[in-house]
Amino acid sequence: MKNIEEHKKIGKWLRERRELAGLSQSQLAELIGCHKSFVGRYEAGRKLDIVQFAKVASAMNLEPCEVIASCIEGGRG
Repeated sequence: MKNIEEHKKIGKWLRERRELAGLSQSQLAELIGCHKSFVGRYEAGRKLDIVQFAKVASAMNLEPCEVIASCIEGGRG
């Protein structure tokens, strides 16, 4: 399924941005109120629902549209 690859792209992109922000998985997890393992799972390609996605993007001061446009083929932003 193509969606699996898109989720992996989003997870990879979010991991790169987290690292650029100088945050560990544990630090980001604390900011969004979840366990470190949650961060690791979505960075590996687990699906994020829209609320989770918004919390992650907000915690890293990212514009959600930028994330989507950077990760999904044919994205606009």
